Amino acid sequence: MDRWGFLMLLGSAFFNATANTFMKAAFGGRTELLDGGVAASALRILFNPWAAGGIACFGVSFVFLSAALTRVDLSVAYPVMAGMVFLLVLAVSAGYFGEPLNGYRLSGIAAILAGIAVISLRG
Repeated sequence: MDRWGFLMLLGSAFFNATANTFMKAAFGGRTELLDGGVAASALRILFNPWAAGGIACFGVSFVFLSAALTRVDLSVAYPVMAGMVFLLVLAVSAGYFGEPLNGYRLSGIAAILAGIAVISLRG
């Protein structure tokens, strides 16, 4: 993987993690999102500024990943990008949302990242 491929994956991961963070900010803990059917749910999502920002960030992430795939094999690119997202979301979850960071979560993330490293080495 060359430097540009890595930077594009990093951009994709950053915007994907940001999108997920925005979605959590928009709807975390709100159980009424799906009340009232599909149309009402779609309107709640579209008119929530955090959700709209999340949708936009998912779009930007898609563009970065698409560009990365011109340089990096899919079987390497997606796991690497996903691993970066795991780390970014873990940091935001603990630091911003105050979600617990315990040994089980850290062990799980370490196992996932170890698997990604194995896939990526000599991909």
